[in-house]
Amino acid sequence: MADRCLRTYSILVLILGLASMAGAEPAELPEDPAPVPGVESPAPIEASTGTDRVLEGWQASPPTAHARTAALRRIRLELGLGDLAGPAIAILRGASEDEPEIHAQLARDLAPELPEIQMANGAAFWKAGDPGAALNSWLAAARAMTMDLEIRLWLIESLSLWVVLIVLGASLAFVALAAFMVFPHAAHDLGDLFSTRMPPFARFGALAALILLPLILGEGILGLALALFAVAFAYGKGRQRSVLIMAAMLLVIGLHPLARLASVTTTLLEEDPIAGSVLAVASGVESQADLERLERARADDLSAAHALAYHARRLGREDEARQRLDEIAQGFPTDPVMLTNRGNIEMRAGRIEEAIAYYEQADAVVESPILLFDLSQAYAAAFRMEEYEVTLAQAQELNDAQVAELSSLEDAQLVADLGMPFDSLQNRLISLALARAPQQTVAQALAPGRLGERWLGTAGAFGLVVLVCLLFADRFDHASRCTRCGHRICGRCEETVWSEEICEDCHHLFQNPQATDPSLRMARLQALSRRDALLDRAWLFGSLLIPGVAGFASRRPDLAISGLLLFGWTATWLAWPRGVFADPMGMGSAAWLCLAIPGVLSLLGYVGVVLQSLAIRKNL
Repeated sequence: MADRCLRTYSILVLILGLASMAGAEPAELPEDPAPVPGVESPAPIEASTGTDRVLEGWQASPPTAHARTAALRRIRLELGLGDLAGPAIAILRGASEDEPEIHAQLARDLAPELPEIQMANGAAFWKAGDPGAALNSWLAAARAMTMDLEIRLWLIESLSLWVVLIVLGASLAFVALAAFMVFPHAAHDLGDLFSTRMPPFARFGALAALILLPLILGEGILGLALALFAVAFAYGKGRQRSVLIMAAMLLVIGLHPLARLASVTTTLLEEDPIAGSVLAVASGVESQADLERLERARADDLSAAHALAYHARRLGREDEARQRLDEIAQGFPTDPVMLTNRGNIEMRAGRIEEAIAYYEQADAVVESPILLFDLSQAYAAAFRMEEYEVTLAQAQELNDAQVAELSSLEDAQLVADLGMPFDSLQNRLISLALARAPQQTVAQALAPGRLGERWLGTAGAFGLVVLVCLLFADRFDHASRCTRCGHRICGRCEETVWSEEICEDCHHLFQNPQATDPSLRMARLQALSRRDALLDRAWLFGSLLIPGVAGFASRRPDLAISGLLLFGWTATWLAWPRGVFADPMGMGSAAWLCLAIPGVLSLLGYVGVVLQSLAIRKNL
């Protein structure tokens, strides 16, 4: 649906933008679709077709930005049409270089809650030398992103998929790196179970076959990760074991609840086509199929009924709009949007008392500054001036800016419709997300066997490995390497073992120097110095080229997994700077900025982790 909306939106913007720059009249939109066969209409409607009020206002106005903005602004407020994205962007793109802030403000009058318009408005103010106004516009863009339902859905879709990729990638990478660091020691010990004379390549092959066994048995990447986790945990020490447990927890969380959340959010509108059609109508990009779908669902679905009433109102079909609202009244007699808009129809027809009755019923259900403004207008028309003043003051207390915008039209007969009630649609989507069974796409890809069927099975498998390693892993001698010279230390191969970190030769060299020949000792120290310099360069290149290696170089596994998480976010941002999915209409540069801020912060954080790790290694 998003791709279709973007294509239609681009075409509309192009038409209106060219018309604005050339002074030509925009092309007429297609006529309204014919009634759906087999679907009973609520009542005969005299005007079966209509012209979009927005397009009509654009065409009827003088071909200037100010005149067209004034005409469309009144239509937008009076009919509760929300943001007029196409005309707003057309006016914005027709701005001159001398006065960009004027056109930006005009565009904002037509689409005050559109992030792209707010971002452009801020940029115009910045160029004009007003950073305070620019900052206010950018903050308004951020606030608008939290208010629009379609934008929130896009953010949830993109961020949930990002988090799944980052959590799974970082946890798997950490387990693999931790196992790689101890792989030679584990291979040596495994070979000793068969023969102390077993060649190194055979030892490595035996351990590799053992690690790949769960993968061969059909447990997928999860089985491989479990085997690597067992090797890393068996040879790890206190802090590394703690971080390994945290990585296993992240893997379980990412594989099950987070993956299911991403599955639900990314397919939510596909599972509820009615919601998609409602959003298309609200954006003005509905198709024949959308209207037919809403027509079939209008009897039982409040959002679909409101969308059809909204569509009729925008096309100027007053009789159809009234009948649509009367249909809603039969099933939802206390719906405040229906009551307010129905009262507006009576008010415009001159039936003031009937309009007041509708408004007062709606006021008992919901607090709305627009509703109270309409009620105050009705009181004024009925010469109930005391009630007019009280009601207008109440409206100003709720939203003074909104009331001021309506009052600025200076029309004593003006009443404004309430727009699409997205709250009910949002609650509907939340209920659908909680009720539907998520697809197991990620779990089936990474864990097609029994271990990945349920999160309890996955967590239990890692817990069992931890328990077995705690009980038995420390009961046999682990091979290790001398931190000074790199010689393997093994209690089964060496006659004397001083510690896990220093071999016998280095112990004598550094702890008992008087017992060694000075010339031999100096040559040995020089060789060790060259080895240390080579090893430092290798760790440096590894830390800069491979995420997570810096933490292991500094013996800080906590920094390793932090670096992997930060690198994962940075890499995901660089791969999809505007999100995995196409952003909804009106985001524009705000989509990039919304994801760029945490992306830049994660990049700086990753660089900080690497530098901190290298500084710690230098002081070891």
